[in-house]
Amino acid sequence: MKKTITAIIAILAALLILVLLLPGSVAAAGEKVFSATKVESGVGSKAVLTVKGENLKGSEGGQFTLTFDQSLVKPIYIEPGDLVLSAENNLHMANLEYAPGELIFMWVTASANTDNNGAVCLITFELIKEGTTAIGFKDLIIVDGNGETPKSVAGQIKIGPAGSGPGQDSDSDQTDSSTGDEDAGEGVIGEEEMGDDETIVTNRLEVNPLLVLVPIIVIVALAVVYFVVKKQGKDK
Repeated sequence: MKKTITAIIAILAALLILVLLLPGSVAAAGEKVFSATKVESGVGSKAVLTVKGENLKGSEGGQFTLTFDQSLVKPIYIEPGDLVLSAENNLHMANLEYAPGELIFMWVTASANTDNNGAVCLITFELIKEGTTAIGFKDLIIVDGNGETPKSVAGQIKIGPAGSGPGQDSDSDQTDSSTGDEDAGEGVIGEEEMGDDETIVTNRLEVNPLLVLVPIIVIVALAVVYFVVKKQGKDK
């Protein structure tokens, strides 16, 4: 009987160790994610949208293109955020005239001492007319030596009547930056229609089936041990 219990305990321990060693069990905690905030204000005003990065520690730079509805908003200024500025020997550049309905931001942190999380850049938009535009990502690249494709979550700019709205990030605190990007000029914006209240999420997390299976096996094994011990007690 003791041998049976010992064997079951050994199996359970091996299963738990296997779960801890599975890459999929910890991947969610280390995934690189870029997201744009949601802002809201009125026609004729300006709104600051922040692009944030998560799990970027050790990266050496990157780039992305943002897409928007040029008939509703016009980017007029872009500056690097604290995640870029906090790294030693950082370089950054932007182009608000990259393509119709698109702007591009690039940065280099060759010392690879980037903070793990923070604001990558802050973009000031002039709000032209009422409506809602999604702020989407494309051509997203991060340089970290792993070849991992970052995830992205789109933001949104909602434009109401003149005089309405806060004109800043509506779902988070805005990150201040004293250093502007002198290379960024006023952009001529093209056309790209995006649906109201649209949120783009790419490469959603997948659940490792073993994370579901192993707890079930553990419960069954414990039940077997219980009934075996109980039966042995009755036999005595």
